[in-house]
Amino acid sequence: MSVNLLNDNQQRRLGTHLGLLVSDLDTLAQSPELQREGPGLARVRDAIAAARRAADEMRVALGLPVERAPSLKRRVAAVAEVWAARIEDLRARRLAGYGRVHPELAGRLDPRVVDVRARLEALAAAVRELPERDA
Repeated sequence: MSVNLLNDNQQRRLGTHLGLLVSDLDTLAQSPELQREGPGLARVRDAIAAARRAADEMRVALGLPVERAPSLKRRVAAVAEVWAARIEDLRARRLAGYGRVHPELAGRLDPRVVDVRARLEALAAAVRELPERDA
């Protein structure tokens, strides 16, 4: 007997994100640069294939249906939400791992990071207002 661990909304969220991840990995795998032979390229191809298999295995383990393609609404919301979280890594204090940070950088960069994040969150909110069937 199978027990469903996810409600419908959780299934849609995981399914959308895994679908987008698999789509991005497939796009990377088809990159002309990766079709060549060269130092490290086989390792990158193998790592992409392994990440894709892991995403597929997660979908199967959770009993998520294979989606043809998420709706526009779900694709836009997922991209906006992922980038709203990731954009925080671009704040000046987080760049120290890449070298010395200019003392004036935070004043110029951080407000723009905040602005981009706010606009991404507004995008996610705007798309949530769309009916699922129309987008």
